[in-house]
Amino acid sequence: MVAGKKTLLRTIRITQELEDLLQKDAKLKRISVNALISSIMTKYAEWDRYRERFTAITLNPRGFSFFLDSVDDEKVEAVARQVGSALSREFILFVSKKINLETYLSHLSLLCQYGGFAHLEIENEGSDYTITLLHTLGQKWSNYLMNLVDESMKTDLSIVPRFDVKKNAVVIRFREP
Repeated sequence: MVAGKKTLLRTIRITQELEDLLQKDAKLKRISVNALISSIMTKYAEWDRYRERFTAITLNPRGFSFFLDSVDDEKVEAVARQVGSALSREFILFVSKKINLETYLSHLSLLCQYGGFAHLEIENEGSDYTITLLHTLGQKWSNYLMNLVDESMKTDLSIVPRFDVKKNAVVIRFREP
């Protein structure tokens, strides 16, 4: 339960098979069935209902990595910049109705949490921000993330970030305008 948010009791009917599956998965995660159902519903509210409208697909990371390795670096950069200048903007506006640093960082968080883009850490001291993206998809994915973030931050926020790019990590630094 989120502190400070009122909760409601809702009764639903489910099959015994679904109940057994929820019990098993909750036990594996060491959480209650109620907490598992709440996390499933939260993911739906924060991600799936929007993602369905954008017709996203799910790929196995290893298979995606093989595909990415077959594409030349210039094409990876071009696609990342195209996505960064258009699709990110469309998704943020669809979900939040406005683009600012808060909605941008929320969008990036959702891409990482539910979209599997990377593990995300955001630190800020005053108006200085450091975003760390950790992943296991290699250098081309790091380059993709760098170009996507660079293009979207410049286009949507008028922020020119600095990058430190490694094989499985991208560190982004910028100052809030």
